[in-house]
Amino acid sequence: MNNIDILLVSETHFTNGSYLNIPYYSTYHTKHPDGTAHGGTAVIIRSSIVHHELTKFQQDFLQATTIEVRKLPTPLIISAVYCPPRHNLTKNKLKSFFYTLGNTFLCGEDYNCKHTAWGSKLTTTRGRVLYSLMQEENYLHLSRGEPTYWPTDPNKLPDLLDFFITKGTSSNYAAIVSSLELTSEHTPIIMYNKHYSDL
Repeated sequence: MNNIDILLVSETHFTNGSYLNIPYYSTYHTKHPDGTAHGGTAVIIRSSIVHHELTKFQQDFLQATTIEVRKLPTPLIISAVYCPPRHNLTKNKLKSFFYTLGNTFLCGEDYNCKHTAWGSKLTTTRGRVLYSLMQEENYLHLSRGEPTYWPTDPNKLPDLLDFFITKGTSSNYAAIVSSLELTSEHTPIIMYNKHYSDL
């Protein structure tokens, strides 16, 4: 696990028959609502960290697995998010998810929303919707500002799809690096935080 405390995973493709067991870690996951092997999210957390799972968000336009961590100064809500690209993403749909997280949260992974504000090469309609909501609600983005998605189609360019959104936490204590150890078409990003260790 590369000494990771909390791992956020998107596109798990889990079904009712899926099972993952890693020694010394607890795993929580959310399947796509139709139960087939696509979409989905998971949070894998070191079992020694005091935490509990919150209600799953399980819609066709967004799946999220959410936990509350009770470590160090204040509790923090952490959520793994996946937004499938083919669905119409409205501000009200996004609000229905983000409003479940309260006032102190960190959520990340694959939003399939492009905006130059967080480092994408271009801005899409979905990106404008998400960015507008973030401005209204004073959410912050945390990203490397460099591509995280490497398409196998040679006609498509690499771009940034994976990043964190946070509220109620200071970005001054966060440092984000890319992990090049895996062979996925998405480059994992690692956030180091002075208060909450590695996410």
